[in-house]
Amino acid sequence: MPVFSLTAELAADSIKPDATYRCKIIPSEAEIDMLLTRFDYIAVNDLVAELKIRKVARECWDVHGRLTASVVQSCVVTGEPLAESVDFTIEERYVRFFDESTSVEVDLDGVEPLKNGFIDLGEMVMQSLALAVTAWPRATDANEYVELEPVKRDHPFVGLAAIKQPNDKN
Repeated sequence: MPVFSLTAELAADSIKPDATYRCKIIPSEAEIDMLLTRFDYIAVNDLVAELKIRKVARECWDVHGRLTASVVQSCVVTGEPLAESVDFTIEERYVRFFDESTSVEVDLDGVEPLKNGFIDLGEMVMQSLALAVTAWPRATDANEYVELEPVKRDHPFVGLAAIKQPNDKN
């Protein structure tokens, strides 16, 4: 089974009808660093995607697979590192878009376009990882709300606040 990095693109026309193409995506260290920056993760470990690609119809390819990883993110309240195991099923459909002169209309909800005739496997894996992790990770002991600091009396708008105070000269 061929192993690719996150820059992997597969020529859709290389997949023959009734054949299943199998591959693995394993990112390099530089690509892991890019993931950390792109998604604001603390760490991504053991990321592997095992994929099966089939041509299922004219100009249509299905990608099925499994994505596993260990991701560490910051709690949105405390900033505490939170580890999470990812085991995500990938199911995508790719189609070749035709030019505007084509008179046939097809509902294309839930499909991805080919990118210059290629299936962008790396981008698909990165987006799947982002979908698989908890969107707003929260530590179990985090407060339900954030307490604001008391208003300082030496801030630049103290004079304006005094003007807004109701006049208590009754």
